[in-house]
Amino acid sequence: MKRTLIIHVGMGKTGSSSIQKTLRMARQSLEKSGIKYLGLMLEHVELPNKYKWQKAGGWRDYTALDSMQANNELAHVLKFADEQLPASITTLVWSNESLFDRLEDVKAAIDTLHDRYDIRIVGYIRRPDSWITSAYLQWGIKHKTYSGPLKPFRAWVSDKPYVVSVKAESWYAISENACFYNFDNIEDVSKQFVEEELHLAPESIPYLRENDTPGPPAMALFAYHNSLAKGQVLPDELEPLLRQAGITQKFQRSPAYNNLLPNEVDVSRYLEKQSDEINRVNQLLEKGGQPIFDLSELKVKDYSTTILDTNRALLQLILHLSHEVNQLKARLDEGER
Repeated sequence: MKRTLIIHVGMGKTGSSSIQKTLRMARQSLEKSGIKYLGLMLEHVELPNKYKWQKAGGWRDYTALDSMQANNELAHVLKFADEQLPASITTLVWSNESLFDRLEDVKAAIDTLHDRYDIRIVGYIRRPDSWITSAYLQWGIKHKTYSGPLKPFRAWVSDKPYVVSVKAESWYAISENACFYNFDNIEDVSKQFVEEELHLAPESIPYLRENDTPGPPAMALFAYHNSLAKGQVLPDELEPLLRQAGITQKFQRSPAYNNLLPNEVDVSRYLEKQSDEINRVNQLLEKGGQPIFDLSELKVKDYSTTILDTNRALLQLILHLSHEVNQLKARLDEGER
């Protein structure tokens, strides 16, 4: 009897990271139930000499190969898994959201596996309004994937069409056993995947969430930080600091600084109340041969700022302190050796 190979293909921004974290953290429990999670790039297939791309972040290494070589290596790993795994493992799961857009990079390999596996294609489709908003926050701000200044949504979205049906239909053509769920109709995608696709009871493994979009204050800090760089910026440069400080979860409120500052009306009212004293001071100045105060034109210096300027200054301060702390830690570690 053939094993089942579930290939979870995304699409992007449909909870793939949460599914992957759930499967990764429950690997031992899953294997007791006859399910082997292969990872993002089959990194959990223990080939004697793993390929360079067999790691969680190995997609670029894989696609950099000649297409024939890449497909041959991919097919080899999946065939090896079928030959080496114990009979108790009846289902294998490969999950990588990059697959949704790049069927051509793996199709030749998958085509060779039909006589060995019952192949099940699983994906999720998200409505375009929430998808493009979430994608912009992730790839336009949090993970700056382009060079130059930060792009506003209207500029970033100009070359990001919503192309879903053609890609989903291509995956349907790979296997008669395929399903693309309506993501927006699912409360918890990790829970749904475990129950509907793996047929496990709700209490069998914990459902975990990963890569949720941070709250607005944290997203603003990502924008300010990434605006300091001309090139691409990974979220890992800032995210650990925000997590440690609890900023990714909290919605903070503060008084509007500019509203605290004096304006010309405020200063004019103050001068009216102090008019007697001003006259006396002018008399003293005149008596000493000094020019008197000419208050016909108010002198009110503008100390207003923008949230952008303030937060960028705070962020630079935090990063400076973080750098100093890391240097101190390095010195301490060196002293302990």
